[in-house]
Amino acid sequence: MRAVKELVNALNPQKKVFILGSAFVDMILSVHEMPHAGADIEGKFKKTVVGGCSFNVADVLWKLGLPFDSYMPVGEGQFADLVEQTLTRRNLPVYREQGAGDNGWCLSIADHTGERTFISMFGLERQMKAQWFDRFNLSQYDYIYVSGYQAEGKNGEVLLSVLNRKADNALIVFDPGPRVTEMGQERLKAFEDLGCLYTVNCSEAMWMTNTHNATDAAIALSVRSGNPSVVTDGRNGAVYTEKKPSGWTAKRIPSFKVNLVDTIGSGDAHTGGLLAGLMCGLTMAEATLIANAVAAHVTASEGAATAPTRSELEQYSL
Repeated sequence: MRAVKELVNALNPQKKVFILGSAFVDMILSVHEMPHAGADIEGKFKKTVVGGCSFNVADVLWKLGLPFDSYMPVGEGQFADLVEQTLTRRNLPVYREQGAGDNGWCLSIADHTGERTFISMFGLERQMKAQWFDRFNLSQYDYIYVSGYQAEGKNGEVLLSVLNRKADNALIVFDPGPRVTEMGQERLKAFEDLGCLYTVNCSEAMWMTNTHNATDAAIALSVRSGNPSVVTDGRNGAVYTEKKPSGWTAKRIPSFKVNLVDTIGSGDAHTGGLLAGLMCGLTMAEATLIANAVAAHVTASEGAATAPTRSELEQYSL
């Protein structure tokens, strides 16, 4: 397989991508360890930044200079104003939706191991309306990213109705995320029927498939969806699947060694790296390698939306 530097030089867009979902405001805190009920611990405030799954995925493509279209609705309020300022600085479109409330925000808490815990306060990104998407022609895209945070409940029903407008051969790059336990198998099946490529972490994938390791989980997801899948496995890298005449097989791509700062946004960054590779015609193995390098860079940085530039990405090698 080609080295990361060679793959970065091969990142020339061939497919069209649409990123759908949320731009959140992250308030990042660090603690030594998460408190138990009734405890009083000391934390350290780090910074307030715009994040959210969709924004973090878009951050990867934006840093790599790859084209994409996006819809991350902006509401009315203090958090919406921060989101608008950030989108404007990046020359990304701002779609203000009137009367739908403020954007959501999140306490992103990292402990001394780098593991993150989220406390999310959802906003208008969980109250989408089908008519908001009338400004887009979803049938022109090859890949459409969707986060599980927007896929549950009534909001998920709206998204499924909207996603029916996509081209038959387009893939939904779907990261159910930690909210998968609240989603239900019927909702997952609806996304599979539309045509989705799962990208999910190991613990979530095992829960979804009742398996006991990343390899079995990745294969089970592909059997369910009929499409390739990617399961991230922390320091053990990531597993991707490909279809052979005998059925689905799984292969592991190793991780990159970095000094871990926190894992905030690393899963989203991995999905963004995978999308970058796929939209540029890389193989699943190559796209997963790029995704591992992007996620490693974010894991070695503080907070989300810290994806690497091309020159930074070129420095990674196994």
